[in-house]
Amino acid sequence: MHRTHTLGELNTSHIGQNVVLSGRVNSIRDHWGIIFVDLRDRYWITQIKADPKTTATDIMELLEKIGPEYVIKVHGEVVKRPQWTENPDIPTGEIEVIPSKIEILSESQTLPFPVDVETQLKEETRMEYRYLDLRRQRMQQNIIARAKITQEALNYLINKHNFLYIETPALIKNTPEGAREYIVPSRHSPGKAYVLPQSPQQLKQILMVSWFDRYVQLARCFRDEDLRWDRQPEFTQIDLEMSFVEQEDVLNILEDLFTHLSESLYPSRPLVFKPFKRMTFDEAMDQYGIDKPELRTDQLQLQDITTIISQTDLQVFKKIIEAGGVAKAIVVPKVYTRWEIDKFEKLLKEKWAKGLAYFVVEGTEIKSPLTKYFNSELLQQFKQALWLGNDSNATIFMQVDEWLKATDFLGYLRNILIKDLNLLQWKQNELAFARVVDFPMFEYDEESDEMAAMHHPFTKPKDEYIPLVLELAQKIKKDGKLSWEDRKQILQIKADAYDLVLNGYEIWGGSIRIHDAQLQEAIFVILGLTPQQIQNRFGHMLKAFSYGIPPHWWFAVGFDRAVMVYQNEPNIREVIAFPKTQKWEDLMLKAPSEIEPQLLKELGLEIKKKREK
Repeated sequence: MHRTHTLGELNTSHIGQNVVLSGRVNSIRDHWGIIFVDLRDRYWITQIKADPKTTATDIMELLEKIGPEYVIKVHGEVVKRPQWTENPDIPTGEIEVIPSKIEILSESQTLPFPVDVETQLKEETRMEYRYLDLRRQRMQQNIIARAKITQEALNYLINKHNFLYIETPALIKNTPEGAREYIVPSRHSPGKAYVLPQSPQQLKQILMVSWFDRYVQLARCFRDEDLRWDRQPEFTQIDLEMSFVEQEDVLNILEDLFTHLSESLYPSRPLVFKPFKRMTFDEAMDQYGIDKPELRTDQLQLQDITTIISQTDLQVFKKIIEAGGVAKAIVVPKVYTRWEIDKFEKLLKEKWAKGLAYFVVEGTEIKSPLTKYFNSELLQQFKQALWLGNDSNATIFMQVDEWLKATDFLGYLRNILIKDLNLLQWKQNELAFARVVDFPMFEYDEESDEMAAMHHPFTKPKDEYIPLVLELAQKIKKDGKLSWEDRKQILQIKADAYDLVLNGYEIWGGSIRIHDAQLQEAIFVILGLTPQQIQNRFGHMLKAFSYGIPPHWWFAVGFDRAVMVYQNEPNIREVIAFPKTQKWEDLMLKAPSEIEPQLLKELGLEIKKKREK
């Protein structure tokens, strides 16, 4: 027997009992000849005390050989700690174990970094020794929390809302839908390949055809895309699909799930909105400049000053507004220096903004390179429109551009300013959920000069836009192209699509599906797919749909991201056991790695070296 109890289990009720404990040596201390060992496992720490006056000589000699991170087994008696030596901060703080026998189960070399205290480490070091990094208390808590959220969410959905847990395969057909896919060559079909799924997108819809009306899965997803702090090449979704539901059914289950998770697992983190805040995509962009707004603070909302700016003598701005653009501003209650403003402008230019207009207000004075284009009356109207009095001290940041670009640039800046002003200093523990609805159906891809689906091509347009979708698809079939006016109409089409936002992160996305073959074909046509492309990519789905498919809906929880926010971590790598680095590498396994020539031969593959420039 390796243990009778875990190391977080013993308390005063066990005093006098003989126990067997196993774990790793978290620390070892010598106090005037008395040896104290903090023995640790996943559950906590138990103190082992060896006094040379009462402990056998062979045990004392063995303890001299033991070092940190050794794995040992201890037989001994539970006793009460002497008065004044108790530790009320830990569950086992009132007892200790007097050893009668100790065995070394495994020795440990000196660690490249300490794991019993929190220290700042380079990411490369942490990823190379991830098995040691995961021993640290913070990482242990994150992975345990992830497991608890998984269990609670699946139990809740399965037991309360009648979802069935059904697994889908990880080797599927290449059907380009957005992100680049990872390819898996087939040895049995030379020249052909599988791909790893971006999500179980099509398979879960086919499950609806199979009449499993409520499906759920903890799904692994793979996307070959650029990485950042909240994105990994492989990630996990809580993936769902339902038949015979409407928007309100979807949103109610969603809110029900996350209210339950928050209140049962994170009772010390208050919900800012109950019920959750709800806004349309247009409202979110217009007020916050982003479709996943940080709502723990209501400060720094975007304000519309198009009417004022259209009256200035600055022709470049007037032309943009005359062409349908807008002027949006953020008022910041701080006077920034020119150096600080230049720093913000540089960040926005990295997002492809043309620049950053600004006004510095100090009392009655407004300083800006743009004030020469305002007369005194218009300047006063400008201040009044932004609610600035004669004693104000502020910096105004402005963007004049197409509505979506102007709001998007300022939304990016708003998130930077929230951190710069430390507006969340006393709100870090809050959970601000919001449901964002009525997303655009399409977006324009400037690089390809084509329309793209904002969510995916199986999202249903809102009912009032369906006649327009069918009409535009017929026009494309007839003329082979769309005018700019037609494209503008397409970009106005709204979808039955929804996101759930938590503390400035999108943690959930979903939509009502298309179950009408004519409408689905029209969407494909607007996206520029030929009949042959439609058949090659989605023929299997259309064939399944021809046998009767119920109205259905999906959503997927970005599980890693949700755990990250719940755990108040800055990066999803902190809540994934074995993540990749920003360079897509696994430094522990040394992956990706070269493939042996024999395997390449079996797969019919040849590696071509990139030509040096």
